[in-house]
Amino acid sequence: MECMTTSHANYNHALDWVRRTVEHGPMPVGVFGAATSSGVQEIAAFGTDDGRRAAVDDHFALFSVTKPLVGLATTRAVERGQISLSAQLSEAVPALAGTLAGQITLEQLLSHRSGLVDPALDDADPRALLQNASLGFPPGTMTQYCNIGFVGIELLLEAAAGISLADHVAAFTELDGVSTLALDTGDGRDAHRVHGAEQVGLDVAAMARLRHPAAGAYATATDLLALGSALLRSTAAAGGAPATAEVVHPATLAAMRVNRTIGLPRLNSKLNDARDQDWGLSFNLPHSAALIEHTLFGHGGWSGCQFWVYPEYDACFVLLTNRLDLPDLGVRVDELQNAFAGGLVRPSS
Repeated sequence: MECMTTSHANYNHALDWVRRTVEHGPMPVGVFGAATSSGVQEIAAFGTDDGRRAAVDDHFALFSVTKPLVGLATTRAVERGQISLSAQLSEAVPALAGTLAGQITLEQLLSHRSGLVDPALDDADPRALLQNASLGFPPGTMTQYCNIGFVGIELLLEAAAGISLADHVAAFTELDGVSTLALDTGDGRDAHRVHGAEQVGLDVAAMARLRHPAAGAYATATDLLALGSALLRSTAAAGGAPATAEVVHPATLAAMRVNRTIGLPRLNSKLNDARDQDWGLSFNLPHSAALIEHTLFGHGGWSGCQFWVYPEYDACFVLLTNRLDLPDLGVRVDELQNAFAGGLVRPSS
């Protein structure tokens, strides 16, 4: 195990959970890290995969942890006046003009209320597929987790701001501590192999070539921990601390955490615990009865990666790993979330 610790909080139970889940399966390897608004507090790597010992600076495919990165890039453009949350999909996809799909708003896309029917992640170029989009329900009337909606977000953002989504995401490297976050594998980055892809028929290389805006990002744990630290500084500013806009303005982050799906009917979702999920603007707002803390926000990924922020405790954690469908193999992420929350100390006022 490779490890670095500077924390006053107790992360031992969370570290033990990751260690057990690697040593006894089914996670091949795992990198766990924790941070506060002042920076990284803990980071450790566990396991060996294909003869390669995991290290804290290893790269991993984030899969759907990509979504909040795209959400943050988009809301940055919103707060700069470059695009409106009420912008309609037809503004970037003229082929949808005059259709119900063309009336889907950016806000609905970001909160999984678009109604778009989802193709597979490694299908033909999703940007082309969106030209003939079909709906499973009228926009805004229900909620269903949706990947191709983030292709619509990408097209709207690029049309409004004039630069590629990949460049928007790469701009996070301006933050202190973020150095390799990217919407592709990048030259010279040796990301861990994703296990389980063959069993589900997913072509990970094809998905990577697409730079899929719902699932195509790669990063290290320190990249995401630095981003989490910056988000914590924004949440503190929303509570009266000095204002900061390192990632997004505190008011923007607060708007991203507004629950936009509460009370809406839910269709079958790719998420196993869809009944216990609500959505802000790209952020997952879990309210499972299995959790001991309910103020968290963040996102998980199909590959097992996790990124969760606990604003009430000035803390966040990252888990990077590389096995698809871990819940189907008996892994309960709420155990890790509770182990992390149980070791936190609420900051004094």
